[in-house]
Amino acid sequence: MSSFFGHSLAAFTIYSLKKPAATTSWHRPLWLSWLVMIALAPDLDHFIPFLHQSRHQEIRITHSLIGVLFLPLITIIILLICGHRGRNLKNRSLQLICTGLSHIILDLLVGVVGLHLLWPFNWKLFKLPFGIFPSAGKLSLTNYYLYENLFIEAGIVLPLFYLIYLAFQGKSTLINKKWSIICIAIIGSIFMMWGASLSR
Repeated sequence: MSSFFGHSLAAFTIYSLKKPAATTSWHRPLWLSWLVMIALAPDLDHFIPFLHQSRHQEIRITHSLIGVLFLPLITIIILLICGHRGRNLKNRSLQLICTGLSHIILDLLVGVVGLHLLWPFNWKLFKLPFGIFPSAGKLSLTNYYLYENLFIEAGIVLPLFYLIYLAFQGKSTLINKKWSIICIAIIGSIFMMWGASLSR
């Protein structure tokens, strides 16, 4: 699985691509915080006993399509009830769904464990034959690999998500920052090769 850093940064990037209209000063920070929570929520199965895979025949139900889209869909329903319509609802719904899906995309790109994406309709295990991200590592302050893996992950996701952000700013931005983009892409590629070379 990817780390809290990668998942949180994915939520922040998705939020940055299309910031929603805000009626108060605290509206946008609250919305961003909720997107981050949605991005991290599937990993609650490590801490909530009834969600743990040991209770579900070793299937991580929170990492299925239904699992990662549960909170986004509930949130969309609440937005509808609260009167959100039109472009505002469309933008927020797209952010919610992309944030939920980002979790399983990042986890699949670790290439270590498979996910039952179609649970409970199909128990097929989906796993990529390669990986570019390191695993999250054991959460321990004395675990050297936790810090190394976080460093590698940051070297991949920071350039990657920044390039995605720039791509959404338009062609003129890409042209004006072409040399910065080239340097960032090279740095990201080096870290990707490092991550892909790790044993799995």
